[in-house]
Amino acid sequence: MKNLKLEILNNEDIKRINETSLDVLEKVGLLIDDAETRAFLKVQGCIVDEGNNNVRFPRDIITEFVSKAPNSFTLHSRDGQHDVRMVSDGSVVNYMNLGMGTRVCHYVSRNQFDTRDATLKDIENIAKLEDGLENIDLITQPVSALDLMTSNVARTLYEVRAIISNTSKPYLTDPLPEYVADYFAMMKAVYSGDEEEARKKPFLMNGSCSSSPLQLDRKFCLLSKYSGDYGIPFMSMTMAMAGSTSPIDLAGTVVIHNCEALAGIALTQMFNPGTPTFYGSCTTNFDFMTNTAPFGSPENTLISSCSAQMAQFYGIPSVNDGSISDSKYPGFQSAQEAMMNGLIPCLTGCSNVFGVGLIELGMTYSMEQAVLVNDMIPLIRRIAEGVAVDTETLSFEDIVQQGPGGNYIPLPRTMNGMFSQTKPEFSDRNMIDEWIKAGRPESIDQAHNRVVDILANHAVNPIEKDALAEIDNIVKAADRRLQ
Repeated sequence: MKNLKLEILNNEDIKRINETSLDVLEKVGLLIDDAETRAFLKVQGCIVDEGNNNVRFPRDIITEFVSKAPNSFTLHSRDGQHDVRMVSDGSVVNYMNLGMGTRVCHYVSRNQFDTRDATLKDIENIAKLEDGLENIDLITQPVSALDLMTSNVARTLYEVRAIISNTSKPYLTDPLPEYVADYFAMMKAVYSGDEEEARKKPFLMNGSCSSSPLQLDRKFCLLSKYSGDYGIPFMSMTMAMAGSTSPIDLAGTVVIHNCEALAGIALTQMFNPGTPTFYGSCTTNFDFMTNTAPFGSPENTLISSCSAQMAQFYGIPSVNDGSISDSKYPGFQSAQEAMMNGLIPCLTGCSNVFGVGLIELGMTYSMEQAVLVNDMIPLIRRIAEGVAVDTETLSFEDIVQQGPGGNYIPLPRTMNGMFSQTKPEFSDRNMIDEWIKAGRPESIDQAHNRVVDILANHAVNPIEKDALAEIDNIVKAADRRLQ
């Protein structure tokens, strides 16, 4: 079998979730915390109750506008060398990190780590690291620059500058609606002031999260509109917690998630039909024993996988959390959880699995964890390829030729295929004597060495000096507006 696929939901399940979601949107609706958006939705044919800010969405309106979202598009890169194809049919799975944490976990020595608040310099280093990790396809802002939190500056623009000057890969911002024009101006500066090119080849994308259960705040509404106004792709993200802000039953949680995602996507398309849009999920379960929302749980893996299948049903590229861990530092737990929730959503055809490098329930970024997950991704992709069965791969003639007791090593097909097998960098497949002879290497130490090497030696494709100077002017102008 080629292109192995896993179905958590069967066709009947998907149809029932869709119908229930449409019923909820039509009969219950969402709280829309923005008067202008409510007025706009009323004109579109939605039922608006200004007494409680509730908006109900007739099912034909949801169906009509969700269908206007593109089922595929290209997310461009700053240098044109790292463009990423977004498809909704499950045939392409990209990997990215998850945002936005507030801490970083530093390697001190073997099994010794130090966790502290994140800074702008950390953002620069992480962007450079992920630029140098060959299996990371695109980048989410990994952490917030807490060292700028108390300064009266346009923090988000400093963070965008830090990332785009240290990677040329596509980038999902941590956006604020009042700065969307500045994000676009930064892209335009990179394209030498060419507005048409910036609209045609955006390398930034925005996103916002609904407020579960069943609420869209003003920030979401404005980002949805402004992003489309400038041709910037937009991600409609959900963050429900099963048992807390959504039903304890996972199917009910998927319904809440689906309602919020569909409402956000439909709203984006009402504002600007054809805007490249993502169906996103950071929804997980609530752990009543620890009062936390774990990302490393099997429940989270199942929800992400269901979300990927629902996105395919609507024909919209998806973003789902995965390859993330609740561990406090890289180790057994982080590897186990990252593999589990990185593999299963991939097999269900998620367009983008995000979570690389994030630990401590998404609050902390570890560069060593990112390197280790980068090493897992080719293994996951190899599993997803499945097993090709045809006349050639069945190897009948070779089996006849070698017979009982034969040796397949010298055969031309073996020689041609031996280097196509998986070869992880940080998993030791030697016997113990060879491992001891090699100095008893440990994966975490090797990952740290890779981090050091990338930060010291990796060359990022630079932004032209004039463009960078214009970006700095944009940041300073935004700072002046705050004075």
